[in-house]
Amino acid sequence: MAKGLTPKRARLDALAQLGKDLTRRSRAHCELCGHGQTRLGALEVAPLPGEPDMAHTIFICEPCQEAMGPKDLDRQYWRFLETAIWSDLPPVQVTAVRLSRQLSAQGEDWATSLLEGLYLEPGIIEWLNES
Repeated sequence: MAKGLTPKRARLDALAQLGKDLTRRSRAHCELCGHGQTRLGALEVAPLPGEPDMAHTIFICEPCQEAMGPKDLDRQYWRFLETAIWSDLPPVQVTAVRLSRQLSAQGEDWATSLLEGLYLEPGIIEWLNES
């Protein structure tokens, strides 16, 4: 077996164990865009703790996962961040801020305005500065 494969597989298995709790928390809807009736997956939000933890994990749909892939984000797709950024779930808020910052750096004015009017709790600021 390749070196490092076992720890990675163990982490993925532990992450999968959070599935029921994430489904309950999200009410089977994407925690970023809010869509239901779609396949959802767990996404850990850096920096990662030693073991997978719901406090560092969001449950998102495949379209959101795929839209995070390219270097330049699809500017119109992410308009729902205007709502997600106010989430009471810290990992959702951290993800929304990071994506908004990326969009702002791409010259998206609505993302820049969103960030300018944002109040962040000290714990969220700390999390954002850690990674």
